[in-house]
Amino acid sequence: MADSKKVPETKKSYTEIDHIREDLDSLKNNVFELTRHMKKDGSAQVMHVRDALKGKMDDLQSTGREQFKNLERQVKAKPGQTLAMAFAAGLVASMFLGRRR
Repeated sequence: MADSKKVPETKKSYTEIDHIREDLDSLKNNVFELTRHMKKDGSAQVMHVRDALKGKMDDLQSTGREQFKNLERQVKAKPGQTLAMAFAAGLVASMFLGRRR
């Protein structure tokens, strides 16, 4: 009878190992699913950020074009004043750059 008790203990230890294997397989599957979801969510976030940056770039381009047109109108309206301002800005820049040496 002592021998019959040892057999179920051996079976029990094997069933515990089987349970551990099942748990590990389940964990592995969960990790794969989590990775897949993270990749999917990451791709969605990248697309969202890309669209937002594209919108900002479009805004910056239109603002730059408007500023350029305003500057062009100012130069056409007052060419002498614009030339004097450019000359003064050049003098100031050369003074600052000359002091660095």
